[in-house]
Amino acid sequence: MAFEEHKNRKMQFGNPYADYEYVNKNSKRTWPALVFSLVIGLGMCYLAYYRYHNINMAEIMGDSISMTSIEWMIYKISGKWGVSTLLVIFGVGFICLGIYNFRRLEKMK
Repeated sequence: MAFEEHKNRKMQFGNPYADYEYVNKNSKRTWPALVFSLVIGLGMCYLAYYRYHNINMAEIMGDSISMTSIEWMIYKISGKWGVSTLLVIFGVGFICLGIYNFRRLEKMK
């Protein structure tokens, strides 16, 4: 009876006292994740400008451009601003999440 576990006890895998945030020598550096998220976020903002410019030029010239099904659906609902706005929101979200994660990891040091 002494070795039986309680039935309502949650199963736990691994070492319960381990710090899983820092697992190797490179994970104590907090800036690479920040730089990566900034690059991705700024890249998405540039992509938003690029897609807006392409859609705008296609509307002016009367040409057709290829769009993914999601872009086409957003374009039909909200026009050229909707596609760009969604990409900017995702880009700013990546930047904010990168800054938040950087600050969180800096506090853990």
